[in-house]
Amino acid sequence: MERLANARTIHIDEPDYPAPLRDLSSAPRALRMLGRLEADPPAVTIVGTRAASEEGLAFAERLAADLVGAGVVVVSGGAHGIDAAAHHGALSARGRTVVVLGGGLGHPYPAGHAPLFHQVVERGGALLSEHADLAPVSRSRLVARNRLLAALGRAVVVVQAPARSGALSTAAFARRLGRPVLAVPGAPWDPRAEGCLALLRSGATVCTSAADVLSVATRGAPPSTGWAPASGIPMQQYDGPARPLGPADEESRAVLHALRSRSLGPDDLAAATGISPGRLLGLLGRLHVEGWVTECSGGRWSRAHGNDHG
Repeated sequence: MERLANARTIHIDEPDYPAPLRDLSSAPRALRMLGRLEADPPAVTIVGTRAASEEGLAFAERLAADLVGAGVVVVSGGAHGIDAAAHHGALSARGRTVVVLGGGLGHPYPAGHAPLFHQVVERGGALLSEHADLAPVSRSRLVARNRLLAALGRAVVVVQAPARSGALSTAAFARRLGRPVLAVPGAPWDPRAEGCLALLRSGATVCTSAADVLSVATRGAPPSTGWAPASGIPMQQYDGPARPLGPADEESRAVLHALRSRSLGPDDLAAATGISPGRLLGLLGRLHVEGWVTECSGGRWSRAHGNDHG
């Protein structure tokens, strides 16, 4: 609580009020903030289910790390699961991340994430709330918070989401605001993929890497908005839509070769190819979308029927 002495109030007519929030018809007249936030941050929002799979968590963490390597601020809601993985990924790559709370700064939720929230502020990010400091978290406030998550990002990425999920609420707000919505494809029998598959059927962009996100998030963004590489991934990798991986790609060939005569789980496939689990998840997602591999029961992967290449 004593850290609240460092919090400040930002009114909507002040120059350091986050400009993207003004796109909302219900923009907060004032925000409480702990930490730092540029007035117009080049940001991407990453959201998803609290009950995420290990693969989903690894993907969210890697995606956030790659995005901050390209100079992007990662925004999420601080919850268990995908949200926390996104924040951790940004911090692990020494980037900045923003937590939008569903209650006041004096009631950070979940309480067990207090060390994470402390790191967010210490590393140059921010905690934001539209509520009084002592306002408790409630379901209605969490739902209302989703519009802020949607507005702050130049794009919204849903990593894993069941059919009923707060992440889908964030995606719906994003669409109303004209923000690009991306979804990570998943197995049709996994309940955690139902929301993402529904988004993809309704026109969301497939997300298998940071390249997919930046190819839509930077489209039409003026140079003054700060979309410049900070460190890590060279921006030229994201100049236009991502090039689909295929069997001619070295890593894809290694995956297809490992699956030439059997199905493998993620751990065995990582051991056989030497590709990191986070990178492997993105490769499998892209190869699955392109029809090269299929996901089997038990989370195992095999070549698609009739695929003899690689």
